[in-house]
Amino acid sequence: MSALGGVGQALRAASDLVWPADCAGCGADLAGPICPDCHRELAGTVRRRESGAARLVPADGGPALPVWSAAWYRGPAREVIVAWKRRGRGELERELRRVIGRTAEAVGRTLAQVTDEVAVVPVPSRLVRRLKRPSGGTPALALAAAEALACGRLSVTYADVLTRAATAREQAGRSTRQRARGREGVTGVKRAPQAPCLLVDDVLTTGATLLDAERALARAGARTLGAVVLAASPADSRDVGLEGN
Repeated sequence: MSALGGVGQALRAASDLVWPADCAGCGADLAGPICPDCHRELAGTVRRRESGAARLVPADGGPALPVWSAAWYRGPAREVIVAWKRRGRGELERELRRVIGRTAEAVGRTLAQVTDEVAVVPVPSRLVRRLKRPSGGTPALALAAAEALACGRLSVTYADVLTRAATAREQAGRSTRQRARGREGVTGVKRAPQAPCLLVDDVLTTGATLLDAERALARAGARTLGAVVLAASPADSRDVGLEGN
């Protein structure tokens, strides 16, 4: 092997550490983190998708908290999010920030019908998850959502006001009932936002996480309008579009 060939191999190996040469959704070889087909799975139509979240009931006992996303948490979309969330693929965050920003921008047109100001609130992750994830995590998604909303008619503030108990348990692999119990009372509020809140999280599954965050904000005197997430676990096909608010 020539010296030049050895250098080339070393450069390719080094670049793979920063930018793996395979799609995080389907594993196809490409010069980027997500192929066009998997990108379309992530960046679909922005819809209300809380129908599958059995635990998503607001503190006042009213209708389920609205949750919007552009994708279902399945197939390539799920693989991309898991790669970012659990496998250290930090280079995916730029694309996921775009996805959540696009979702928030669409939702902003709906929120502007009921309020002229909103506080964008990231839902905190477990400490061990934050340590494993080399990128900005949920706060980075929330910042992208706030930036997108600020381009519209709303007065927007970014409010990183939620805390999570260090004893909160990992939820992956647990049953719906176990997930709900594991989320109850683990969220705290450092200070209550004055504006109505829009929660931002990565994935909606049972709704227990968002429910606990909404209840914590309600106890602190803050109102939650809904949430935006990257993807939601499907229970059926009863999703409604933005017009179904």
